[in-house]
Amino acid sequence: MFCIKIAGLPIGLDARYPYIRHLCRGYETGETPLFTVRASEQELCREAEADPSDLPLGRRPMGYYESLCLYRSLCLRLPEYDAFLIHGAVVELDGAAYLFCAPSGTGKTTHIRLWLEQFGPRAQVINGDKPVLRFIDGVLCACGTPWNGKERLGQNRICPVAGICFLEQTPENHIRRLTGPEITRRIFHQLLLPREKAAFDLFWGLLDRMVQTVPFYLLECNREPEAAQLAYHTMRRDQDAENQTGFPAAPAGR
Repeated sequence: MFCIKIAGLPIGLDARYPYIRHLCRGYETGETPLFTVRASEQELCREAEADPSDLPLGRRPMGYYESLCLYRSLCLRLPEYDAFLIHGAVVELDGAAYLFCAPSGTGKTTHIRLWLEQFGPRAQVINGDKPVLRFIDGVLCACGTPWNGKERLGQNRICPVAGICFLEQTPENHIRRLTGPEITRRIFHQLLLPREKAAFDLFWGLLDRMVQTVPFYLLECNREPEAAQLAYHTMRRDQDAENQTGFPAAPAGR
């Protein structure tokens, strides 16, 4: 067993395969874990059987499947600590984090690469696939984790969230602020929902706090650099307006 620290939380991993320790390099800590997760043989087999790979079961990467089981288990405990998993890509720019959500294959990675190209060293990827969001001192923060997608884009950083943006591919670029019902319809597809009632109640409270305190957007975009510029300048403008007035910026139309 060893301990990692994500979102400021020390968590024990009782792993049998070396893959997980390699995956978690840079996140290890000597602190006492708040809790420890492990994967049973039955869980590993279910994970392997769900993989559409043509490899025989005996040749499948069991360490990789174990890492998925462990991450799922620890994320289901996170609402106890004001945190939860979301499926998305997070890029930090000038000390603020911007989260992009979309179905797999829609272009999240492509979009955050546009940010890196457009804004240079000012922009850094916190997590390219499965970040943790946590309320720290009342502020929603995006947190890096070792589970950051096949491109391995990410780093061990924590940054306040300035905006959350759903992506849709279109020929032209448009962005608009979303209302509560629009957010609810889209956000549930990006979340890992706790099964147990107590954990779900905690999770639901966190979700409500997120919707009430963080602006959400729909970005209909192509894969041209202008999409990154439009997204950033719109969300940054709203952030600056709110900081100056203390009130949320008015929703922007097309």
